[in-house]
Amino acid sequence: MGRCFIWGCFFAHIPFHRAMDRGLLISAVAALVLFRSRIPLEKLWPLQRAAWWQLLFGYVLAAISAQGMIGFNLAGIGFTRVHLDWHHAGLRILMAVVAALLVPPLEETLFRGFIQSELVRSIGQRWGWIAAAVIFMLAHFVKVPVELDHQPVHFWSGVSAVGAAFQPVINGEFLGGKGLNLFLVGLILGGIFLRSGSLWLNAGLHGGWILALLLFTGFTRPFDSPNVEWMGTDLLSSPLTAVVLILLGLWLWRFYQPHSVVPETGENAP
Repeated sequence: MGRCFIWGCFFAHIPFHRAMDRGLLISAVAALVLFRSRIPLEKLWPLQRAAWWQLLFGYVLAAISAQGMIGFNLAGIGFTRVHLDWHHAGLRILMAVVAALLVPPLEETLFRGFIQSELVRSIGQRWGWIAAAVIFMLAHFVKVPVELDHQPVHFWSGVSAVGAAFQPVINGEFLGGKGLNLFLVGLILGGIFLRSGSLWLNAGLHGGWILALLLFTGFTRPFDSPNVEWMGTDLLSSPLTAVVLILLGLWLWRFYQPHSVVPETGENAP
């Protein structure tokens, strides 16, 4: 059998459902070109020295908080190592790194840079922030079913896959621990954007979380019977993860003061 290049092997091992999920995200971001006049990319992603420090700071915060999540859940749920050969282990690491680098800029531009900004303009800062977090949470339940990986691919596969992707939302699967934690993540990232006015810290924090989550879930599996039954069997669904996110969110909210104050206009203007 001939040898393949690393990127060829990488893409050859991406399952259908994951490729469709990424395709939906890329399509949503590509659609933003229709609203490019309302998305000031140079303000969302300012290229200055402070930006790189914010990105690094985000990765540091992600590493610290991820350690807390993993440590608590190792004790509460219990995980065991998955034994992989070097080839499959390398592919999982590569997929985690690529996702951590590519997904955060796309999602932050879409959910914070555009959706949250538009909602804040329309319904105010507080409700726009909360509504954007809800949309962010629901979007992560729009998933193409894994079962489609085992079905033959035909001309209409993409259409049927998109329809099936919305079933988890329709069925209310977001009403649980995973939905709560994703909502908290949306609040944290949205709050950072409101306070800092830039998406660089968001990208670092978001990317660090993705890397930690994919590496942890890629090389471990939870015990069939959790150490504590009510903890569940999923790192992202655990109430202990929610505790870490709440503490991090409160600290960030105190650490970051509003980046600007909009002056009054009209009769009350100074």
